[in-house]
Amino acid sequence: MKLQSSLRPLALLSALALALGGCAIAKPSNDDLKNRAQTTLGKPVNTVSNVRSDASQTYFTASTSNGEYNCILPSGGMVAFASMGGVVALPAECTKQ
Repeated sequence: MKLQSSLRPLALLSALALALGGCAIAKPSNDDLKNRAQTTLGKPVNTVSNVRSDASQTYFTASTSNGEYNCILPSGGMVAFASMGGVVALPAECTKQ
């Protein structure tokens, strides 16, 4: 009995680690990047290009009628976990090229 009760927390932690590990490789869609950039810039974004990611951030270029912007969006497992259900939607940080 004692062994089963000590394995339960280990199994739960393992499942959580696998779930977060799976989220870490999921990157935001181009539509999501476009919407986040539009929110930050306050103007329509025509295209999103040059999308690349590392473990904690997604980098991309947002093109508007006023020019191109280099944008960074926090991403990865912890951000995906925090934003489940649409409660937290972090904005992109964008600077004009």
